Amino acid sequence: MNIRWLSLFAVLSLIGGCHFAQLSDPNEIVGAQTIDAEVVQRNIAQSYDVLSKRVQKNEITEEEMKSMIGKTVKQITDQVEVSSIPDAGAWRFADLFRQAGDLKTARALYERAIKVARDEDRRVNDSLQLARVIALEGDIDGAIKVAETTFSAPPKEKAPIMMSALYEIFPAGKGKGKDVELALFLERAIDQHMLVQVDSSSSAGKTFLEVMPIHIGKAWDLVLGTFAREQRTDLFDAAIKHRERLDSQSGKV
Repeated sequence: MNIRWLSLFAVLSLIGGCHFAQLSDPNEIVGAQTIDAEVVQRNIAQSYDVLSKRVQKNEITEEEMKSMIGKTVKQITDQVEVSSIPDAGAWRFADLFRQAGDLKTARALYERAIKVARDEDRRVNDSLQLARVIALEGDIDGAIKVAETTFSAPPKEKAPIMMSALYEIFPAGKGKGKDVELALFLERAIDQHMLVQVDSSSSAGKTFLEVMPIHIGKAWDLVLGTFAREQRTDLFDAAIKHRERLDSQSGKV
């Protein structure tokens, strides 16, 4: 079936923006076979780039940006027949439903994606995204349990763990009565990040190693800041010692 594409220029012009990417016309989507989730994901990312510039110019707020994207994606997901989504594309559609705010459907699709994951990279990433959705739903203990299933991944596949814990799972669960538990989880995720193995001769490997201390530093700041805010002196002191031990092992001290 041929798909007629609706330019995001038409969509974003209504909210004062412009764009060159294209999304499927929500009115012509019937089932999952008529939508290329990968194309939609790519164009959503481009839309974020365009709208982020407007946020930086104080033309719109970050929340307004997220709302604009969410409404556009929801127009598409509302037309998708979930039962027709193939296993191989479950994780991509899960991402779309998450961005549209349909956490129940996103969770079911991530769970399906994990069962059919083709490799450890896919399993790790999909498990972390499932944990993110569960945290958004408010089940922090459940989210942590799922996220920590990725700790069994081999060193070459551990790179996403702390990054997701820091930038996705913790923010998704913050303020829901389990911040201490989230901080303890993030502290354990730092240990996982220290075990990551990359090819230091490759461009990607070099970049990873260069920015690694920056992200670890942000993770420790969040862990220690949370313990301090929650007045958990015992955990704060233990985390300081933990950090010093890891720094010593990595040759920083």
